[in-house]
Amino acid sequence: MNIYDIAKEAGVSPATVSRVLNNHKNVKEETRNKIQEVIKGKNYSPNTIARNLSVGTSRNIAFMVPDIENPFFSKILHGISDRAMDNDYNVFMFGTAENTAREHKILDSLKIEMMKGLIIIPVSEADRETAERLKEFEEQGVPVVLIDRDVRNARFDAVFSEDMEGACEAVECLIEEGHKKIGIITGPDTSRPGHERLKGYKRALANNGISLNKDYIICGNFMEDESYEAMKQLLDLEDPPTAVFTSNNMTTLGALRCLKERQMKLGADISVVGFDDIKELAYTDIHLTAVTRPVYEMGCEAMRILERRFRKAEGVEEEKLIIQRNLVKTWLIKRGSEKHKDLSGGSDTYHT
Repeated sequence: MNIYDIAKEAGVSPATVSRVLNNHKNVKEETRNKIQEVIKGKNYSPNTIARNLSVGTSRNIAFMVPDIENPFFSKILHGISDRAMDNDYNVFMFGTAENTAREHKILDSLKIEMMKGLIIIPVSEADRETAERLKEFEEQGVPVVLIDRDVRNARFDAVFSEDMEGACEAVECLIEEGHKKIGIITGPDTSRPGHERLKGYKRALANNGISLNKDYIICGNFMEDESYEAMKQLLDLEDPPTAVFTSNNMTTLGALRCLKERQMKLGADISVVGFDDIKELAYTDIHLTAVTRPVYEMGCEAMRILERRFRKAEGVEEEKLIIQRNLVKTWLIKRGSEKHKDLSGGSDTYHT
């Protein structure tokens, strides 16, 4: 019999059973007695792993990401894992598929396992249920660190990048090449990267006296297929943009797929600047100008913050800890896809 079976028979949540097994005080006496009767009647005893977790000897770290197929998150995992391995921690990755219900389910299951720490890229910063679950982790002594995306109405340690600044620089790069009709394929406005990069786009236009055209703003939700459709919508406008800013790597891939289908050349027929570099493009003849950032180091930094929380809990770290909200810088790498032969009068050297 496992903890889920006990919860079902007692008519409570698995998290409540976990609290009883770990002698937490915030359980009603009546509920505690009911759970203990089920345990007694079924001769239940926690397995070795559960016992180790309950006394705080776990070496397991959970890492939750919204899209396990996105190489960006894999690179963060690489940083987390390398730092964790140096200190003998185990890292387990869980994919939420950009689905809040799935995110809640995974968080509930992790409460039962009682991981030593949690690093998470949340689906939506506006989701209160996720925020409450993360607060419960910290109340139970399991520190939480956010990466890339934030959570509203809560304060957690976090590692972010300068999304607005990076997007602004990317769009200004296009403006410097003579573009005035610039589209954007955005991410979800419920995520920090989504709305911050849109702000950067708008700021660049405003700084250069270019009017905002709402038809040029289409959401691709940071997903390849949706961004492919978004690019089609932009190109099918009566007055299509001459350049497009793509808000993340998967957005860029969707946009490039659309351009390939239409046999449009970068630097000749249209200009594109993306957020987040795509390593694999180095093996092709696509020379993409892109905003980049130290992704691997973001993972290392998140794990470093988590380890400091562990040391504090163990009494090793004496210094008073404050919430850390660390920002890493972005920079733009120009490779030519920001150019346009009809605007600059140059050649179409840069093309797909």
